[in-house]
Amino acid sequence: MHPAAQARAAALSITRGNPTAEEIAALAAVVSVLVSQEPSAALPSGTELRRGRIRRRRELTGAPLPWKVGRH
Repeated sequence: MHPAAQARAAALSITRGNPTAEEIAALAAVVSVLVSQEPSAALPSGTELRRGRIRRRRELTGAPLPWKVGRH
């Protein structure tokens, strides 16, 4: 067997229990969907994380007040 084919075949192994063919098929379907998703779609990039931190910090600090507030 080709090494790449062996790696794909060994990517999923069941170590306990006695699953039915339907249970194995369901597990394989879920794993294949998770693997096929793009990692960039699942996790925000560094820029998006930075923007979110800045946005939350601005919400907590509020807008700066003009220097003349409270003076008559």
